[in-house]
Amino acid sequence: MTHLDAVIDRPDTLPAPPRSTAAAFRVLVADDQSDVVAALRLLLGSQDIAVLAAASPMEALSIASHQPIDAALVDLNFEKGRTSGDQGLDLVSGLVNAHPTLPVIVMTAWSSGTLVMDALQRGARDFVEKPWNDSRLTALVRSHAQLGRALRRVGELETEVHELRSQTGTPASSGSTGSPLPNMRLMEVEGFLVRRAMEHHQGNVSRAARTLGLSRSALYRRLERHKL
Repeated sequence: MTHLDAVIDRPDTLPAPPRSTAAAFRVLVADDQSDVVAALRLLLGSQDIAVLAAASPMEALSIASHQPIDAALVDLNFEKGRTSGDQGLDLVSGLVNAHPTLPVIVMTAWSSGTLVMDALQRGARDFVEKPWNDSRLTALVRSHAQLGRALRRVGELETEVHELRSQTGTPASSGSTGSPLPNMRLMEVEGFLVRRAMEHHQGNVSRAARTLGLSRSALYRRLERHKL
């Protein structure tokens, strides 16, 4: 399914998910209008979503490069009087190229189908129009922030596994317990890798085992361990 298909198929209203007791999501808001940023900070803050504000595309890219964020909500027009959306589209491209798993939502007061299409083709996940509906916007942002945090976590786990193997020289099939990571973290990583390999090979155990560097019997044991 393409990003555009996902937008077309989305429901007219999004259910508001339950409030989380976890740490607040961190969302980059890029808009040159201070009143818009203040309104979004107040609105999203009431839903345990922390706003990191940027008044320009350059500042937005800098924040995304130096701080962990779960999603980005970016305006398509910066500087008074400009309505082409070029700056916002370039920002979308810059964020997506530098952070491929980061969900980017665009917002604009100019309801241009062509502009929205361009943003989606550049990698934006969704869009909102100004003025926005408060409940819809908060549900949309939270939904994408949850996805962004999960994808970032997967990337961190993959990096940890790679570093662990480099440090120990241990292949995936060894089951070594001499790890600098806690056992529960290793189990989490293993479960993710096994699940991803099985999904990638559409349930073909032999191919998934080869991908993971395991024997079929070793993979079967891990499938049973993780109830897959």
